[in-house]
Amino acid sequence: MKNRDKEWKQIVQELLAAGREVAAWDYVTALRGPDVPCEWFVKTVFTAPLRGKSMHQVVTNTTDFERLSPGSVAEAFKFACEHRRKLLHYLVHTESAWRTLCRKVSLLLRGLISFTPPEDLESWAKEYKALVDEWLDRENTIDTGGQDD
Repeated sequence: MKNRDKEWKQIVQELLAAGREVAAWDYVTALRGPDVPCEWFVKTVFTAPLRGKSMHQVVTNTTDFERLSPGSVAEAFKFACEHRRKLLHYLVHTESAWRTLCRKVSLLLRGLISFTPPEDLESWAKEYKALVDEWLDRENTIDTGGQDD
């Protein structure tokens, strides 16, 4: 089953079955979203792909992420950069979750939350969307360094 078709509980179970308790904790803490008010697309861009499919449409999930335009992803990156201080706690949890799931996404987010903002946010946003889409199409939850199914 591809990651895009899994529910968040399945992802947690896979992490725990692989002995990745810390990664499971990082993942679960990223599912909440930001603790501060922010634009809707921030949660959709950074939290929704981690949530997988959900029977409950009360929260954003993978389906919402898949429907995003490249412009919305770029806007979320711009908003996150401009409001880095108030979103830092949330972005650190999100980056930590991706560290086990997809290292390349983690590195991209680490650059976003650094004190030197990336010059070309639009390119970063496109790369982020492509990398997350790639992870959603995989069957392995955990990054295997290219040794994936």
